[in-house]
Amino acid sequence: MIEVIRNPEWKSIAVKALALQLLLSLFMFFFINSQVGSINQTIVDQNAALIGYVLKKQPQVENEIIHYITQGAEESEITEGKRILEQYGYKEDMSVEDQPALSGIALPMNTAALVLLFVIPFMLLLLWEYRKLFDKIKTVAVAAEQVVERQFDKPLPENEEGDFGSLGRSFNAMAGRLNNSLEQLKQEKTFLHNLLSDISHQLKTPLASLIVFNENLLNDPKMKEEMKVTFLERSRQQLERMEWLIVSLLKLARVEAGAILFHDEVIRMRELIENAVQSLRLLSVQKMQKIYIRGGDEILVQADEEWLTEAFINLIKNALEHTPKEGEIHIVLEVTPLFYTVIIRDHGEGISPEDLPHIFKRFYRGRSTAKPQSIGIGLSLTKLIIEEQGGIITVASKRGEGTEFRISFLKGSR
Repeated sequence: MIEVIRNPEWKSIAVKALALQLLLSLFMFFFINSQVGSINQTIVDQNAALIGYVLKKQPQVENEIIHYITQGAEESEITEGKRILEQYGYKEDMSVEDQPALSGIALPMNTAALVLLFVIPFMLLLLWEYRKLFDKIKTVAVAAEQVVERQFDKPLPENEEGDFGSLGRSFNAMAGRLNNSLEQLKQEKTFLHNLLSDISHQLKTPLASLIVFNENLLNDPKMKEEMKVTFLERSRQQLERMEWLIVSLLKLARVEAGAILFHDEVIRMRELIENAVQSLRLLSVQKMQKIYIRGGDEILVQADEEWLTEAFINLIKNALEHTPKEGEIHIVLEVTPLFYTVIIRDHGEGISPEDLPHIFKRFYRGRSTAKPQSIGIGLSLTKLIIEEQGGIITVASKRGEGTEFRISFLKGSR
Protein backbone atom coordinates (compact mmCIF):
# COMPACT_ATOMS: atom_id res chain seq x y z
CA MET A 1 0.00 0.00 0.00
CA ILE A 2 2.86 2.37 0.85
CA GLU A 3 4.40 1.76 -2.60
CA VAL A 4 1.10 2.77 -4.25
CA ILE A 5 0.85 5.97 -2.21
CA ARG A 6 4.35 6.98 -3.28
CA ASN A 7 3.34 7.06 -6.94
CA PRO A 8 2.84 10.65 -8.22
CA GLU A 9 0.03 9.45 -10.49
CA TRP A 10 -1.92 8.15 -7.51
CA LYS A 11 -1.20 11.33 -5.56
CA SER A 12 -2.46 13.49 -8.43
CA ILE A 13 -5.73 11.55 -8.79
CA ALA A 14 -6.27 11.34 -5.02
CA VAL A 15 -5.68 15.06 -4.40
CA LYS A 16 -7.91 16.19 -7.25
CA ALA A 17 -10.65 13.69 -6.43
CA LEU A 18 -10.56 14.75 -2.79
CA ALA A 19 -10.80 18.42 -3.76
CA LEU A 20 -13.73 17.67 -6.09
CA GLN A 21 -15.46 15.62 -3.40
CA LEU A 22 -15.00 18.41 -0.89
CA LEU A 23 -16.50 20.89 -3.35
CA LEU A 24 -19.44 18.53 -3.96
CA SER A 25 -20.00 18.10 -0.22
CA LEU A 26 -20.05 21.85 0.36
CA PHE A 27 -22.44 22.42 -2.53
CA MET A 28 -24.70 19.59 -1.35
CA PHE A 29 -24.66 21.00 2.17
CA PHE A 30 -25.81 24.45 1.05
CA PHE A 31 -28.31 23.02 -1.43
CA ILE A 32 -29.99 20.66 1.08
CA ASN A 33 -29.86 23.35 3.75
CA SER A 34 -31.69 25.66 1.36
CA GLN A 35 -34.28 22.98 0.56
CA VAL A 36 -34.81 22.14 4.24
CA GLY A 37 -35.20 25.85 4.98
CA SER A 38 -37.84 26.08 2.27
CA ILE A 39 -39.67 23.07 3.76
CA ASN A 40 -39.44 24.59 7.21
CA GLN A 41 -40.90 27.87 5.91
CA THR A 42 -43.78 25.97 4.26
CA ILE A 43 -44.53 24.07 7.50
CA VAL A 44 -44.42 27.28 9.53
CA ASP A 45 -46.76 28.97 7.07
CA GLN A 46 -49.12 25.99 7.13
CA ASN A 47 -49.22 25.89 10.95
CA ALA A 48 -49.65 29.66 11.12
CA ALA A 49 -52.60 29.51 8.73
CA LEU A 50 -54.16 26.69 10.74
CA ILE A 51 -53.73 28.53 14.04
CA GLY A 52 -55.03 31.73 12.56
CA TYR A 53 -58.16 30.10 11.20
CA VAL A 54 -58.96 28.13 14.40
CA LEU A 55 -58.38 31.01 16.78
CA LYS A 56 -60.45 33.29 14.59
CA LYS A 57 -63.40 30.95 15.16
CA GLN A 58 -62.62 29.95 18.75
CA PRO A 59 -60.26 32.42 20.48
CA GLN A 60 -60.78 30.71 23.88
CA VAL A 61 -58.62 27.64 22.86
CA GLU A 62 -55.52 29.64 22.14
CA ASN A 63 -53.50 28.38 25.13
CA GLU A 64 -54.34 24.76 24.41
CA ILE A 65 -53.71 24.73 20.67
CA ILE A 66 -50.48 26.76 20.81
CA HIS A 67 -49.03 24.06 23.06
CA TYR A 68 -49.45 21.44 20.32
CA ILE A 69 -47.57 23.59 17.81
CA THR A 70 -44.63 24.64 19.99
CA GLN A 71 -44.25 21.69 22.40
CA GLY A 72 -45.58 18.77 20.41
CA ALA A 73 -48.53 16.47 21.02
CA GLU A 74 -48.97 13.19 22.84
CA GLU A 75 -48.99 9.87 20.97
CA SER A 76 -52.69 9.29 21.56
CA GLU A 77 -53.55 12.73 20.19
CA ILE A 78 -51.35 12.11 17.08
CA THR A 79 -53.08 8.78 16.48
CA GLU A 80 -56.52 10.35 16.78
CA GLY A 81 -55.51 13.17 14.43
CA LYS A 82 -54.24 10.71 11.79
CA ARG A 83 -57.54 8.80 12.00
CA ILE A 84 -59.54 11.93 11.31
CA LEU A 85 -57.22 13.09 8.46
CA GLU A 86 -57.39 9.70 6.76
CA GLN A 87 -61.08 10.29 6.24
CA TYR A 88 -60.11 13.16 3.93
CA GLY A 89 -57.31 11.25 2.12
CA TYR A 90 -54.43 12.75 4.09
CA LYS A 91 -52.32 9.63 4.86
CA GLU A 92 -48.71 8.77 5.67
CA ASP A 93 -48.26 6.78 2.45
CA MET A 94 -49.56 9.44 0.13
CA SER A 95 -47.22 10.66 -2.61
CA VAL A 96 -44.86 13.57 -2.09
CA GLU A 97 -46.69 15.56 -4.76
CA ASP A 98 -49.88 15.36 -2.63
CA GLN A 99 -48.12 16.79 0.40
CA PRO A 100 -48.80 20.52 0.45
CA ALA A 101 -45.64 21.23 2.44
CA LEU A 102 -43.43 19.44 -0.16
CA SER A 103 -45.26 20.07 -3.39
CA GLY A 104 -43.09 22.09 -5.79
CA ILE A 105 -39.83 21.32 -3.98
CA ALA A 106 -38.89 17.93 -5.62
CA LEU A 107 -35.98 17.38 -3.21
CA PRO A 108 -35.14 13.73 -4.28
CA MET A 109 -35.10 14.59 -7.96
CA ASN A 110 -33.01 17.71 -7.46
CA THR A 111 -30.56 15.84 -5.27
CA ALA A 112 -30.19 13.01 -7.81
CA ALA A 113 -29.71 15.51 -10.63
CA LEU A 114 -27.09 17.36 -8.60
CA VAL A 115 -25.18 14.16 -7.86
CA LEU A 116 -25.32 13.20 -11.55
CA LEU A 117 -24.09 16.66 -12.45
CA PHE A 118 -21.04 16.19 -10.25
CA VAL A 119 -20.30 12.74 -11.73
CA ILE A 120 -19.53 14.39 -15.08
CA PRO A 121 -16.58 16.52 -13.86
CA PHE A 122 -15.37 13.55 -11.81
CA MET A 123 -15.30 11.39 -14.94
CA LEU A 124 -13.55 14.19 -16.86
CA LEU A 125 -10.98 14.33 -14.07
CA LEU A 126 -10.38 10.59 -14.33
CA LEU A 127 -10.08 10.81 -18.12
CA TRP A 128 -7.55 13.63 -17.80
CA GLU A 129 -5.45 11.76 -15.26
CA TYR A 130 -5.59 8.49 -17.16
CA ARG A 131 -4.64 10.33 -20.35
CA LYS A 132 -1.40 11.34 -18.67
CA LEU A 133 -0.95 7.77 -17.44
CA PHE A 134 -1.47 6.36 -20.91
CA ASP A 135 0.94 8.96 -22.33
CA LYS A 136 3.65 7.56 -20.07
CA ILE A 137 2.78 4.00 -21.09
CA LYS A 138 2.95 5.09 -24.73
CA THR A 139 6.39 6.62 -24.07
CA VAL A 140 7.58 3.26 -22.70
CA ALA A 141 6.11 1.48 -25.75
CA VAL A 142 7.87 3.88 -28.15
CA ALA A 143 11.16 3.46 -26.26
CA ALA A 144 10.78 -0.33 -26.47
CA GLU A 145 10.21 -0.09 -30.24
CA GLN A 146 13.35 2.04 -30.56
CA VAL A 147 15.37 -0.53 -28.63
CA VAL A 148 14.08 -3.24 -30.99
CA GLU A 149 15.33 -1.05 -33.86
CA ARG A 150 18.70 -0.74 -32.04
CA GLN A 151 18.22 2.94 -31.25
CA PHE A 152 19.49 3.60 -27.73
CA ASP A 153 19.81 7.40 -27.80
CA LYS A 154 16.43 8.22 -26.19
CA PRO A 155 16.31 6.82 -22.66
CA LEU A 156 13.28 7.01 -20.38
CA PRO A 157 13.17 9.62 -17.57
CA GLU A 158 14.87 8.29 -14.44
CA ASN A 159 14.33 11.14 -11.97
CA GLU A 160 10.58 10.63 -11.45
CA GLU A 161 9.21 9.20 -8.23
CA GLY A 162 7.14 6.03 -8.00
CA ASP A 163 6.85 2.99 -10.20
CA PHE A 164 7.30 4.83 -13.51
CA GLY A 165 10.62 6.25 -12.29
CA SER A 166 11.69 2.77 -11.20
CA LEU A 167 10.52 1.39 -14.55
CA GLY A 168 12.54 4.07 -16.37
CA ARG A 169 15.70 3.22 -14.45
CA SER A 170 15.26 -0.52 -14.99
CA PHE A 171 14.40 -0.04 -18.67
CA ASN A 172 17.46 2.15 -19.28
CA ALA A 173 19.67 -0.34 -17.47
CA MET A 174 18.25 -3.13 -19.63
CA ALA A 175 18.71 -1.08 -22.81
CA GLY A 176 22.28 -0.24 -21.78
CA ARG A 177 23.14 -3.88 -21.19
CA LEU A 178 21.53 -4.86 -24.47
CA ASN A 179 23.51 -2.15 -26.27
CA ASN A 180 26.72 -3.34 -24.63
CA SER A 181 25.92 -6.92 -25.63
CA LEU A 182 25.30 -5.88 -29.23
CA GLU A 183 28.52 -3.86 -29.28
CA GLN A 184 30.40 -6.80 -27.83
CA LEU A 185 28.95 -9.11 -30.47
CA LYS A 186 29.95 -6.59 -33.13
CA GLN A 187 33.47 -6.38 -31.72
CA GLU A 188 33.72 -10.15 -31.54
CA LYS A 189 32.59 -10.41 -35.16
CA THR A 190 35.16 -7.81 -36.18
CA PHE A 191 37.80 -9.56 -34.09
CA LEU A 192 37.04 -12.91 -35.73
CA HIS A 193 37.20 -11.33 -39.18
CA ASN A 194 40.52 -9.63 -38.43
CA LEU A 195 41.92 -12.78 -36.85
CA LEU A 196 41.11 -14.91 -39.88
CA SER A 197 42.55 -12.24 -42.15
CA ASP A 198 45.72 -12.05 -40.06
CA ILE A 199 46.13 -15.82 -39.96
CA SER A 200 45.73 -16.16 -43.71
CA HIS A 201 48.16 -13.30 -44.30
CA GLN A 202 50.81 -14.63 -41.92
CA LEU A 203 50.59 -18.20 -43.24
CA LYS A 204 50.76 -17.19 -46.87
CA THR A 205 54.54 -16.65 -46.99
CA PRO A 206 55.70 -19.90 -45.30
CA LEU A 207 53.12 -21.90 -47.27
CA ALA A 208 54.39 -20.41 -50.52
CA SER A 209 57.96 -21.33 -49.53
CA LEU A 210 56.95 -24.91 -48.69
CA ILE A 211 55.20 -25.27 -52.05
CA VAL A 212 58.33 -24.08 -53.89
CA PHE A 213 60.61 -26.41 -51.89
CA ASN A 214 58.27 -29.35 -52.46
CA GLU A 215 57.99 -28.69 -56.23
CA ASN A 216 61.77 -28.46 -56.56
CA LEU A 217 62.18 -31.79 -54.79
CA LEU A 218 59.50 -33.45 -56.93
CA ASN A 219 60.52 -32.00 -60.28
CA ASP A 220 64.28 -32.51 -60.01
CA PRO A 221 65.02 -36.22 -59.46
CA LYS A 222 68.75 -35.62 -60.11
CA MET A 223 69.06 -32.98 -57.36
CA LYS A 224 72.22 -33.30 -55.35
CA GLU A 225 71.91 -34.73 -51.86
CA GLU A 226 73.22 -31.61 -50.14
CA MET A 227 70.65 -29.48 -52.03
CA LYS A 228 67.87 -31.83 -50.90
CA VAL A 229 69.04 -31.51 -47.32
CA THR A 230 69.08 -27.73 -47.69
CA PHE A 231 65.51 -27.69 -49.00
CA LEU A 232 64.35 -30.06 -46.27
CA GLU A 233 66.04 -27.94 -43.61
CA ARG A 234 64.37 -24.81 -44.96
CA SER A 235 61.03 -26.66 -45.02
CA ARG A 236 61.56 -27.68 -41.40
CA GLN A 237 62.20 -24.05 -40.45
CA GLN A 238 59.06 -22.89 -42.23
CA LEU A 239 56.99 -25.63 -40.57
CA GLU A 240 58.35 -24.66 -37.14
CA ARG A 241 57.54 -21.03 -37.87
CA MET A 242 54.02 -21.97 -38.91
CA GLU A 243 53.57 -24.10 -35.80
CA TRP A 244 54.75 -21.28 -33.55
CA LEU A 245 52.59 -18.79 -35.41
CA ILE A 246 49.44 -20.91 -35.12
CA VAL A 247 50.00 -21.67 -31.43
CA SER A 248 50.66 -17.98 -30.67
CA LEU A 249 47.62 -16.85 -32.64
CA LEU A 250 45.40 -19.34 -30.83
CA LYS A 251 46.71 -18.15 -27.46
CA LEU A 252 46.15 -14.53 -28.46
CA ALA A 253 42.63 -15.31 -29.69
CA ARG A 254 41.71 -17.17 -26.49
CA VAL A 255 42.91 -14.33 -24.27
CA GLU A 256 41.22 -11.62 -26.36
CA ALA A 257 37.95 -13.56 -26.49
CA GLY A 258 37.95 -14.07 -22.71
CA ALA A 259 37.95 -17.85 -23.18
CA ILE A 260 40.69 -18.43 -20.60
CA LEU A 261 39.97 -18.86 -16.91
CA PHE A 262 43.01 -17.54 -15.06
CA HIS A 263 43.63 -19.41 -11.81
CA ASP A 264 44.57 -17.32 -8.79
CA GLU A 265 47.50 -18.73 -6.88
CA VAL A 266 50.13 -17.21 -4.64
CA ILE A 267 53.35 -16.83 -6.62
CA ARG A 268 56.85 -15.90 -5.52
CA MET A 269 57.74 -13.36 -8.17
CA ARG A 270 61.52 -13.83 -8.00
CA GLU A 271 61.19 -17.58 -8.36
CA LEU A 272 58.93 -17.10 -11.40
CA ILE A 273 61.47 -14.72 -12.99
CA GLU A 274 64.31 -17.15 -12.35
CA ASN A 275 62.37 -19.99 -14.01
CA ALA A 276 61.65 -17.78 -17.04
CA VAL A 277 65.35 -16.86 -17.30
CA GLN A 278 66.36 -20.52 -17.00
CA SER A 279 64.11 -21.49 -19.91
CA LEU A 280 65.98 -18.93 -22.05
CA ARG A 281 69.45 -19.90 -20.84
CA LEU A 282 70.44 -21.51 -24.16
CA LEU A 283 69.64 -18.32 -26.11
CA SER A 284 71.62 -16.13 -23.70
CA VAL A 285 74.60 -18.53 -23.79
CA GLN A 286 74.63 -18.54 -27.59
CA LYS A 287 74.95 -14.74 -27.58
CA MET A 288 77.22 -14.71 -24.50
CA GLN A 289 74.79 -12.41 -22.69
CA LYS A 290 74.42 -12.00 -18.95
CA ILE A 291 71.14 -11.62 -17.07
CA TYR A 292 71.17 -10.02 -13.61
CA ILE A 293 68.25 -10.35 -11.20
CA ARG A 294 68.07 -8.09 -8.16
CA GLY A 295 65.61 -7.85 -5.24
CA GLY A 296 62.10 -9.17 -4.83
CA ASP A 297 62.68 -12.10 -2.45
CA GLU A 298 59.63 -11.06 -0.41
CA ILE A 299 57.26 -10.28 -3.31
CA LEU A 300 54.16 -12.48 -3.44
CA VAL A 301 51.44 -11.91 -6.01
CA GLN A 302 48.20 -13.67 -6.88
CA ALA A 303 48.10 -14.71 -10.53
CA ASP A 304 48.10 -17.66 -12.91
CA GLU A 305 51.69 -18.92 -12.77
CA GLU A 306 51.71 -20.65 -16.16
CA TRP A 307 50.38 -17.68 -18.12
CA LEU A 308 52.38 -15.08 -16.19
CA THR A 309 55.54 -17.11 -16.80
CA GLU A 310 54.81 -17.04 -20.53
CA ALA A 311 54.40 -13.27 -20.43
CA PHE A 312 57.79 -12.78 -18.73
CA ILE A 313 59.45 -15.26 -21.09
CA ASN A 314 58.23 -13.15 -24.01
CA LEU A 315 59.60 -9.96 -22.43
CA ILE A 316 62.98 -11.44 -21.47
CA LYS A 317 63.31 -13.12 -24.88
CA ASN A 318 62.53 -9.79 -26.53
CA ALA A 319 65.27 -8.15 -24.44
CA LEU A 320 67.77 -10.86 -25.40
CA GLU A 321 66.97 -10.59 -29.09
CA HIS A 322 67.44 -6.82 -29.12
CA THR A 323 70.61 -6.82 -27.04
CA PRO A 324 73.95 -7.26 -28.88
CA LYS A 325 76.35 -10.12 -28.17
CA GLU A 326 78.02 -10.06 -24.76
CA GLY A 327 75.41 -7.54 -23.65
CA GLU A 328 73.57 -7.35 -20.33
CA ILE A 329 69.93 -7.52 -19.26
CA HIS A 330 68.98 -6.27 -15.81
CA ILE A 331 65.80 -7.42 -14.06
CA VAL A 332 64.95 -5.46 -10.92
CA LEU A 333 62.08 -6.31 -8.54
CA GLU A 334 60.88 -3.32 -6.50
CA VAL A 335 58.38 -2.82 -3.70
CA THR A 336 56.60 0.54 -3.41
CA PRO A 337 53.83 1.58 -1.00
CA LEU A 338 51.22 0.67 -3.64
CA PHE A 339 52.81 -1.69 -6.16
CA TYR A 340 55.02 -4.69 -6.73
CA THR A 341 57.04 -3.81 -9.84
CA VAL A 342 59.27 -5.82 -12.15
CA ILE A 343 61.66 -3.82 -14.37
CA ILE A 344 63.25 -5.50 -17.39
CA ARG A 345 65.98 -3.30 -18.87
CA ASP A 346 68.17 -4.03 -21.86
CA HIS A 347 70.96 -2.02 -23.53
CA GLY A 348 70.05 -2.73 -27.11
CA GLU A 349 69.25 -0.49 -30.04
CA GLY A 350 66.08 0.91 -28.43
CA ILE A 351 62.75 1.73 -30.03
CA SER A 352 62.18 4.75 -32.23
CA PRO A 353 59.68 7.38 -31.02
CA GLU A 354 57.48 6.59 -34.05
CA ASP A 355 57.24 2.90 -33.14
CA LEU A 356 56.94 3.24 -29.36
CA PRO A 357 53.14 3.96 -29.19
CA HIS A 358 52.39 0.91 -31.38
CA ILE A 359 54.61 -1.89 -30.10
CA PHE A 360 51.75 -3.61 -28.19
CA LYS A 361 49.50 -3.69 -31.25
CA ARG A 362 48.90 -7.06 -32.79
CA PHE A 363 51.05 -7.79 -35.89
CA TYR A 364 52.80 -4.43 -35.65
CA ARG A 365 56.39 -4.61 -36.90
CA GLY A 366 58.64 -1.68 -36.20
CA ARG A 367 61.78 -0.47 -37.90
CA SER A 368 64.09 -2.61 -35.77
CA THR A 369 66.94 -4.39 -37.55
CA ALA A 370 67.62 -6.78 -34.68
CA LYS A 371 64.66 -9.04 -35.52
CA PRO A 372 63.46 -8.42 -39.09
CA GLN A 373 61.37 -11.64 -39.19
CA SER A 374 59.24 -10.63 -36.21
CA ILE A 375 55.47 -10.68 -36.86
CA GLY A 376 54.44 -8.70 -33.78
CA ILE A 377 52.51 -11.19 -31.65
CA GLY A 378 54.64 -11.65 -28.52
CA LEU A 379 54.28 -8.20 -26.97
CA SER A 380 50.57 -8.02 -27.79
CA LEU A 381 49.97 -11.39 -26.10
CA THR A 382 52.13 -10.36 -23.13
CA LYS A 383 50.15 -7.16 -22.57
CA LEU A 384 46.84 -9.04 -22.67
CA ILE A 385 48.03 -11.68 -20.19
CA ILE A 386 49.31 -9.11 -17.70
CA GLU A 387 46.26 -6.82 -17.91
CA GLU A 388 43.80 -9.73 -17.65
CA GLN A 389 45.42 -10.57 -14.31
CA GLY A 390 45.21 -7.05 -12.94
CA GLY A 391 48.66 -5.89 -13.89
CA ILE A 392 49.94 -2.82 -15.72
CA ILE A 393 52.71 -2.81 -18.32
CA THR A 394 54.48 0.30 -19.61
CA VAL A 395 57.52 0.85 -21.80
CA ALA A 396 60.17 3.54 -22.09
CA SER A 397 62.95 3.60 -24.62
CA LYS A 398 65.61 5.78 -26.20
CA ARG A 399 67.09 5.09 -29.55
CA GLY A 400 70.63 3.70 -29.14
CA GLU A 401 70.36 3.41 -25.33
CA GLY A 402 67.98 0.51 -24.73
CA THR A 403 64.45 -0.28 -23.61
CA GLU A 404 62.81 -0.64 -20.22
CA PHE A 405 59.56 -2.53 -19.52
CA ARG A 406 57.81 -1.99 -16.18
CA ILE A 407 55.22 -4.53 -14.98
CA SER A 408 53.30 -3.49 -11.85
CA PHE A 409 50.75 -5.29 -9.69
CA LEU A 410 48.69 -3.42 -7.12
CA LYS A 411 49.22 -4.81 -3.64
CA GLY A 412 46.29 -6.98 -2.57
CA SER A 413 44.37 -6.35 -5.79
CA ARG A 414 43.49 -10.00 -6.44
